[in-house]
Amino acid sequence: MLFTTDENNVFGKSLKEAGTYNVRVTSAVAKNSKSGNPMIEFNYEVLDGQYAGAPIRYDYAVWNDDEDHFDLSVRRFNTIMIASGIPSGKAVENLPQVASVMNGRKLAVSVDWEESQNGNWYLRVKSYHKLLQEGSQPNGKTRPESGQNSHQSNFGGNRGQATGYRQQAPQAQNNGFNSQANFNAAMPTNGQPQQPQQPQQPNADDLPF
Repeated sequence: MLFTTDENNVFGKSLKEAGTYNVRVTSAVAKNSKSGNPMIEFNYEVLDGQYAGAPIRYDYAVWNDDEDHFDLSVRRFNTIMIASGIPSGKAVENLPQVASVMNGRKLAVSVDWEESQNGNWYLRVKSYHKLLQEGSQPNGKTRPESGQNSHQSNFGGNRGQATGYRQQAPQAQNNGFNSQANFNAAMPTNGQPQQPQQPQQPNADDLPF
């Protein structure tokens, strides 16, 4: 026998309920927001329960190092990293380093329905938690009815207002850091100069995590 057909082992799964889900980070990529601020785009995959294998895509965490937003930026990224099991006391140098260590890590994310500007409803990540020992917990809240909805999907551009630990989600523009000087000032590197061009991804084996 080659294999047995299984309706739970197919491509194209999607979340149909809000709730809190155990996930694995399938990709974490450092980019620039449309406004030029450094950010990381996270994509996840549900680990367990009836929606195991379903993607949760296009979650953005933006770094803003101006005086009014620096502390919020630190808290935003710290929340995500601590939820994924990274311990306290680790020095963070830059966002490419964060993206590198977050790839493949496991945590729980809470998602809820949010209406986009085109009138469709999508599931958005609202908060981050340590893995749920009891497993993923869909809450039964399905997509709200809307005359604009023409297809089932749980991803799309993040256009909602800032909630929880992340800002309004911008669309990625490029992989550079236009505000490199300000970013270096916010994330000191013990006096070591940074290249003004795109930073290289560090070797994960050399990271202190």
